Amino acid sequence: MAQPPKVVLLTMPWTTTIQPSLAVGILIAICAEESVPAVSLYPNMDMTAMLGFEAAGDLAVNRNLYGLSEHLFACDLFGREELCSDEYIETLAQDDLPKRFKDAAFVRHIRDEVVPAFLDGTTRRVLAQEPSVVGFSATFNQIMSGLSLARRLKKVRPDLPIIVGGASYDGEMGLEYQRALPDLLDHVFIGEADDSFREYLARHVAGQPTTGIAGVAWFAEERVQFAPARPLTDLNRSPRPNYDGFFAEKERLFRETGLVFNIESLPFESSRGCWWGYKNHCLFCGQNETSMAFREKDPDRVISEIVYLSARYRVLSLHASDWIISRKSRAELCRKLRDLDLDLGYFYETRSDLRKEEVALLRDAGVLKIQPGIESFSTELLQLMNKGTTRIRQVQFMRWCKEYQIHCGYNILSGFPGEKAEWYREMAAFLPRIIHLQPPRYNTHEIEMHRFSPLFERRDELGVNQWRIREDYGFNFPRGFIDLDRIGYFFSYDCAGVRLEEGYMEDLRVPIQQWIDAHEEKKPPVYNYSLGPGFLRITDTRQREARYLYLADLDHDVFLLCDHVQTLSSLKELLTPRYPAEVASGALESTVERMVREDILMQEGDAILALPIALHPRTTAQLYSYVLGDSCKKAPASQPTLAKAIDDVPPLI
Repeated sequence: MAQPPKVVLLTMPWTTTIQPSLAVGILIAICAEESVPAVSLYPNMDMTAMLGFEAAGDLAVNRNLYGLSEHLFACDLFGREELCSDEYIETLAQDDLPKRFKDAAFVRHIRDEVVPAFLDGTTRRVLAQEPSVVGFSATFNQIMSGLSLARRLKKVRPDLPIIVGGASYDGEMGLEYQRALPDLLDHVFIGEADDSFREYLARHVAGQPTTGIAGVAWFAEERVQFAPARPLTDLNRSPRPNYDGFFAEKERLFRETGLVFNIESLPFESSRGCWWGYKNHCLFCGQNETSMAFREKDPDRVISEIVYLSARYRVLSLHASDWIISRKSRAELCRKLRDLDLDLGYFYETRSDLRKEEVALLRDAGVLKIQPGIESFSTELLQLMNKGTTRIRQVQFMRWCKEYQIHCGYNILSGFPGEKAEWYREMAAFLPRIIHLQPPRYNTHEIEMHRFSPLFERRDELGVNQWRIREDYGFNFPRGFIDLDRIGYFFSYDCAGVRLEEGYMEDLRVPIQQWIDAHEEKKPPVYNYSLGPGFLRITDTRQREARYLYLADLDHDVFLLCDHVQTLSSLKELLTPRYPAEVASGALESTVERMVREDILMQEGDAILALPIALHPRTTAQLYSYVLGDSCKKAPASQPTLAKAIDDVPPLI
């Protein structure tokens, strides 16, 4: 009796081992729904066991090493002489790389010994599964490892179908790989593969031709054949990912090597696309617009998947793959996460436009790590990026996250066509004022040109003079073998509107580094306040020497209302019932001007915001109630009583 078809899906080097592949997890789940035997293997973990956690981790996540990490496998595929590999490796000593990869002997050891041994062992493991089809998912720097293994598998079993997909095969990249490598690649899945993979499985099991599936390329009649497919519209049809294979690999390697692979988080998805980018694609964002339409799962479905994944795999930390958290459902989702009353922690990407109550809800829900897309503290640069926000609103969001102890992972970017030196110098002068807030992860770096980004798609309009695949990727194919411009995702470029050689970035790097260094000290700088009955106390150590301030009366009330961005007009409207004379006489304007001079408030145009953060966070509604009492519709019942008690306190003589 013939064995049923069996699918083997692989997560190859170089990718991190701290979490399983969401894409592979979903595809394995689809196989189960279609009753097709399938197994997921994680050879990236075997490579880590051979090379060591640090070196393999660097090759997986250090963007400066992406070209080299692909080159190490490209040499097995095409031959090191064909790729001028020795000459390339000798140049690495001049590049901005971790020290170990400037050691030519170490790099050659990986290329000549580790990679071949790894591929030999992985080939045996895959063939032992007796697969009827082998699939590779590739993001950024997994192309060459997959192709190298595919070549070895085809040598043993020429009839074995090889299918590939993932971000590095999206768009014309996948079509060009299919054109250049028809002997290796039977099909390239382009874009979201939920529906196309189901159709492929049905035909494969039935023994029918697998050509002509929308979203799946193939080579015939001396050319690439392809018809695009629409992205999945109902995300509830996407199954819960299956990570059994990942954890089986983890246990296998522990038995074989004694190595413990620590799991940082489990990926899950509650949405796809970007509701902001669909209308306002950020200049540097390399997400394909064909998948930008925002779609989301029902909150109850998300909750059930989170609970299942955590319970099955005994992991407390979960990582949302969403490009952006839902605007429509985020409050409902966070309330449901909060009401689970479990010690689970989550990561989400978000815009920095959340209300303070929403930030508090994130914390209560367990969303303690976010990527908020800060990118800059220059309003002009933010406008150039198409971010739809301003410096003062970025600071507002950072204040609230600091109060609620939510970690923000963000970067400061530079190198935009049309930027002006004075924007960076003005930002450099401003940054010491917010040194008490969380610094960026790294010092500023230039934006890259990524395929699908507006910078790439509108390069002529933006003044890009020349563009080319990033130099370190140029050593991965024999000359003339493939069109590098069509398979590249990372590009170098020249633009008349970018004049970094003028040196203005150095003026910004100094305060950013001081900011980062200050938060690595035992006592990082603080600028906070504590609320007392009718007064507040401010502690300021941003400039090392402590400064203490006490605010009461109008100063106190202006400060609390400016916990979120106000204008003079809004302050007048709020404070007229309580301070009619001060508003009428102009004393309110004078108070605001003085508090700005004293660096208690920041002002940008008409917008005004307090700089110190609360030691004990309170929502906007709660702070309003301290000031406005009964006039605040959201005021807690206890606040009018507090206001009356304060009014009854006699003045200090």
